[in-house]
Amino acid sequence: MATYLVFEPADGMRTQQNAERVVFLREKFSAWAFVFTPFWLLRHRLWLGFLVWLVLFIAITMIGNLLGFGPYSALAAMYFPAFIFGLEGVNLRARKLMRKGYRDAAVVIAEDLETAERRFFETWKNVPSEAPVKSDHPYAPNASPPAYPETKLAVASAERNVIGMFPTPGQR
Repeated sequence: MATYLVFEPADGMRTQQNAERVVFLREKFSAWAFVFTPFWLLRHRLWLGFLVWLVLFIAITMIGNLLGFGPYSALAAMYFPAFIFGLEGVNLRARKLMRKGYRDAAVVIAEDLETAERRFFETWKNVPSEAPVKSDHPYAPNASPPAYPETKLAVASAERNVIGMFPTPGQR
């Protein structure tokens, strides 16, 4: 099973045009960002990330050469920052979408992208097409489970004035 982060335009209107702009990002290690870091950053227009990668690459190479590591410093300069960008690639793209005016709409767990889209849009289409979404949460507050479920222990402890395992003072 894969986890997909779903981002929709922040204007709140659930129209056909906005449905086509919904973005699904799969949460996983990005092999493309690891192998082709600078090209991946430029492809996704992550300019600040590219600048950070370039500074790290130059700094690690120069420090490695000053310490006498030779060609090994170039390898370290390539792979250490690339590994970090491979791990954080999805988060960088998510932050960019948030800055561009998208909001996080949901997290969908599905086998593949098509199933994730189907699951998300089944709940998305239940809202009237021109009704704005008033909150940052895709589900109504009533749909969430209660914070403190009613259990026999909670009812019994309320009758005996017990907080956890400690009775109130003066009672046995």
